[in-house]
Amino acid sequence: MEEEKVLFYEKQRLTQWWLWLIIVLAIVVPSVIQISKMTENGVPQQQMLHYLLSYIACCIPVLILISCIKLETRITEQGVYVRMFPLGFSFKFYPFSNMTYHIKTYHPVREYGGWGYKGRHNNRSLSIRGDRGLQLEFPNGNKLLIGTQKDKELLEILKSLQSNKK
Repeated sequence: MEEEKVLFYEKQRLTQWWLWLIIVLAIVVPSVIQISKMTENGVPQQQMLHYLLSYIACCIPVLILISCIKLETRITEQGVYVRMFPLGFSFKFYPFSNMTYHIKTYHPVREYGGWGYKGRHNNRSLSIRGDRGLQLEFPNGNKLLIGTQKDKELLEILKSLQSNKK
């Protein structure tokens, strides 16, 4: 089987500084509060150290998981491949012959409840950041929005694909 030529590729990661600040604060603040309560109650330092090490050991896998999150999009002449790792290990394929598509500006919080894998049964979103995406619409009425930071480049690829069909 011949490998399809990738016309467009985008990989997005969670690199927003403010998001990481929130995550770090969500980890640090509760531990500081707990340690201060333990200190007030005269808990031995060895027990506090044990608590702190256990807490850190539980937080590290969560931080690793969050840092591994990535949204990958590939466009070929046949269709769209997308995955949000680690939620999906393999790419999901959506053929152009079975959908309509366009680039759109959307309101992540208002329309989908935020970024990530969001939405309802027939109107889903895969996004990491921003407010631009590739809207896929299927014959059964279902919709999938795939977030992009390269909307101008993606639009050019889609235009060239549509002109090649004519």
